[in-house]
Amino acid sequence: MFDSSMLVLGAANPVAVMLCLLVVVLPIGLLIGAVILRASVSLFNKFAGFDEDSRYRVPEPSMLNGMGMLLLSTIANAIFGFLIGAIGGATGMIQVGPEGVDRGGEMLLNLVSLPVSFVIFSAILSSMLPTTFKRAMGVVLCQYLIVLALAIVIGLLVFLVVMATGAN
Repeated sequence: MFDSSMLVLGAANPVAVMLCLLVVVLPIGLLIGAVILRASVSLFNKFAGFDEDSRYRVPEPSMLNGMGMLLLSTIANAIFGFLIGAIGGATGMIQVGPEGVDRGGEMLLNLVSLPVSFVIFSAILSSMLPTTFKRAMGVVLCQYLIVLALAIVIGLLVFLVVMATGAN
């Protein structure tokens, strides 16, 4: 049952939060990711020098197919992340103390999972698009470059806004 207590900070109903994540946040995130995926396919084709009529060209997925690929990748990476986190916790790589989780161990596990995530998404792309694994790796690399560029631009904009407003 939805009631006014869900609107109070700190008193969120877990069912409402999950419903919001599944109905609002997940589709928007997948849609943004599909746009970035289509841009990365286009960028890869330009970098590789493939013409519009080249048989080696990686075809751009439709928005729905792109969202599906990203959802599969997210599920696979979540499973791998859970496993690597469980191993990190069992082996003592992730220490939890009075200050919370040790950021060094967490960062190390994130760096370990990055190449695995790269290979997982490349495999998903090569299986769902008519392309080779090597070309799919190129598409994923272009996607990483686009996301990195977007993160730098957004970070710079936030920095400029904070500096302009004089917020401490």
